Amino acid sequence: MITPRQKEILNYTKDYIKKNGYSPSLEEIGKHFKLSVSTVHQHIEALKDKGFLNKTENHARSIDIFSSELLIQVPFFGTIVAGQPIEAIEERETIAVPKSNLPSNGNFYALKVSGNSMIDENINNGDIILVKNQQTANNGDRVVALINNTEATLKRYYKEKNQIRLQPANKQFSPIIVNKNQKFNIQGVVFDIIKQEQPNITFEYNSTSHDYDQKINRELNLKQVLNTVQCVDCVEGMKRLPDNSIDVIVTSPPYDSVRDYNGFNYNLHDTGKEIFRILKNGGVAIMVIQDQTKNFGKSLTSFRTIIDWCDNIGFKLFETVIYKKHGAEGAWWTKRFRVDHEYIPIFLKGERPQYFQKDHLKIPSKHGGKTMTGCATRLTNGKTLQSHKVTINPLKCRGTIWDYVTCGDGTRLKHQHPATFPDKIPVDFIQCFCPPKGIVIDPFLGSGTTALAAINQDRNYIGFEISEEYCELAKKRIKEERQTLQNKLL
Repeated sequence: MITPRQKEILNYTKDYIKKNGYSPSLEEIGKHFKLSVSTVHQHIEALKDKGFLNKTENHARSIDIFSSELLIQVPFFGTIVAGQPIEAIEERETIAVPKSNLPSNGNFYALKVSGNSMIDENINNGDIILVKNQQTANNGDRVVALINNTEATLKRYYKEKNQIRLQPANKQFSPIIVNKNQKFNIQGVVFDIIKQEQPNITFEYNSTSHDYDQKINRELNLKQVLNTVQCVDCVEGMKRLPDNSIDVIVTSPPYDSVRDYNGFNYNLHDTGKEIFRILKNGGVAIMVIQDQTKNFGKSLTSFRTIIDWCDNIGFKLFETVIYKKHGAEGAWWTKRFRVDHEYIPIFLKGERPQYFQKDHLKIPSKHGGKTMTGCATRLTNGKTLQSHKVTINPLKCRGTIWDYVTCGDGTRLKHQHPATFPDKIPVDFIQCFCPPKGIVIDPFLGSGTTALAAINQDRNYIGFEISEEYCELAKKRIKEERQTLQNKLL
């Protein structure tokens, strides 16, 4: 039994070998389907395990096609809850299953499981069940049952005196009791399970899927990817998330080819569109960005991005903060000024921030504690009011130039990435704009700085990173530095 994406990769590999006489590389498959190499590798391994492919390890272009049996397209009916019932979903697409895995007669369909009420029988969230369409069942059969003509659920079926008991396989769940006054129909009996194999891969709906199907899938995927690093193109990753579900974005895109990012490309316009869709009303997106200097002129990428995201996507520019950084002491540029700043535009979705707490951003007042004469307000007509005595507060509101020291910032692991920003930047913005227990995303995760900031501030995170090398770097860094933090707390 293979998933739709695995079937596509299998067909692509067959056609490629037939045309070229040799197999495609993992990189070529990834480029064709817009998948990372690690994701392609997972699919190839799954096809190997199922007997459709053979691949010699550590050899390029070594994928062989086994003579495979006939695949039958089984209707896919959407998602069913292995917990409490949800509304049954109409057919939207199909899933390929080897003919030998199907019973000799009857009609069949597939459902994706949501929930954990059947985990004691190894039916887990995300698994796909194959069901024989029938209206009767024996006691103890696993059935898809329809209650009151609207609610479908997966449970063990037991017909008892004056009632039907739908029994979960999880001690934390109570059975569903259907009395004789309720409408009840058996929709089918489960005969096989397709186990979920890749936590980074969600079931893929085709372009004709109903909005409700897509919404259910996105909500399930959000739960699955929360507090993980996803090795996938960020636009594709964000397309799998629900509308209006994310509190804050903090990121720094690989702008203007200033650093080597393993040859990957990105599209800031498409990134902005998905960020706008997934942000909650009042959510903000913070971007650290600069412009390349070439032939004595700036690229203007930062300015073009700000205009595009505001004029064409729908953001407001809440503010632009200047990140002041300190260059190497004694450095001298003969043909231009030293660049000691980066821009941090803050994009707002909606009328006003949903959360804004900047007490931690206060800075010392130069004359704090002193009583001074001044503060003469100038009116719009040009007149100035009389000066008066005021006592200066010890702390004042931070302005729009934020000073960060980069020397000695971060660990050895962090600086294995070619372009990093100070650890304090995401901490400051997360504290300011993200409510407690909110969700922070970094679409270009890099070495994992934003994820660690979210963890340290007791927020949830999702990190997208297209480079497999940097994915592994971020995961390793999060693991090591999270343990260090826990040790400090203990």
